[in-house]
Amino acid sequence: MSPSPFSIYICEDSALLLDKLHADAKAATTPRQQYVFWADDGLSSAFWEHLTLQGLFAVPKLLIIRNAQNLTAETLRQLSPSLEKLAASSLVHPALCFEVNFEKGTPKIPAHIQRIPFYTLAEKNRWIITVHPLTQQNISSFIHTKALQLSLNLSSAQLAQLTQALPPDAAIIHSELAKLALMTDAENTLPDSALREISHTKELGIFELTRNLQQGNSSPTVWRQILEDKLGGDNSVFAVIALISREARILWQLLAGSTPAMPPQAIPAKKILAQSLGFSGIAKLWECTLAAEKGIKTGERSPEQAFEMLAAELFFLFKKM
Repeated sequence: MSPSPFSIYICEDSALLLDKLHADAKAATTPRQQYVFWADDGLSSAFWEHLTLQGLFAVPKLLIIRNAQNLTAETLRQLSPSLEKLAASSLVHPALCFEVNFEKGTPKIPAHIQRIPFYTLAEKNRWIITVHPLTQQNISSFIHTKALQLSLNLSSAQLAQLTQALPPDAAIIHSELAKLALMTDAENTLPDSALREISHTKELGIFELTRNLQQGNSSPTVWRQILEDKLGGDNSVFAVIALISREARILWQLLAGSTPAMPPQAIPAKKILAQSLGFSGIAKLWECTLAAEKGIKTGERSPEQAFEMLAAELFFLFKKM
């Protein structure tokens, strides 16, 4: 670990966070025994014992607090004096992990946390380690680095294909590359056919589509771009209809106060859209998709006509928001 008495890690991608934690622990001059605590359940008595009691054998310890942003204000105030008193030479090194969303490249740390003395101390002394999330600009280099760590030799074409196919989620990339590494030959070269085994692909830009419609962009153009660039094939219509239905279900859950199974960093923007649409607007999404599907299956409309009608209805729906 660094010579600081404690560390603060800020990252919204848990896999990237763990990569950085493990890399820092490996690079530390003194190996430390690691203990992980989850702030969601509060800090247990075991944490306070590790923090305040040295122990009989004086073993260096790394105390990792996951989801530290969920600590209550009272717990943060109790924790602050102990952290401020720690010396860089202490056998105990707490690492607080603030796993929060980023907005325009800046982590959204709650204001009450930024005012806690230990946080301002860490900020002043540059003990805060910010790990930025993956983006379309850096996902290719990340995939390349992880492939090399697995001794997986990717061609430039394969790297480009994986960059297009995989979402900016470190855990998914880790999993998919580990699976592909098992399919290499004696030279660790990957056959092109192995790329068909990718289980995770980027979601179609349905949320991006709704945002474009909301902003008044040309809906038929947006639809055609999604069809030509991302779908293709005879099942394009039904694939998009299914994705819009899924999007409506997620928006309904968010509006009803439930937490759908999805990346947490995507929730805030979707929640804003759900609130703008309201229950009646979300119900209208389902109505539009069902009408498009019925029109195609009954032969009343061609797939192209159903798409144009669906796009027009969605355009007017978002126009009213």
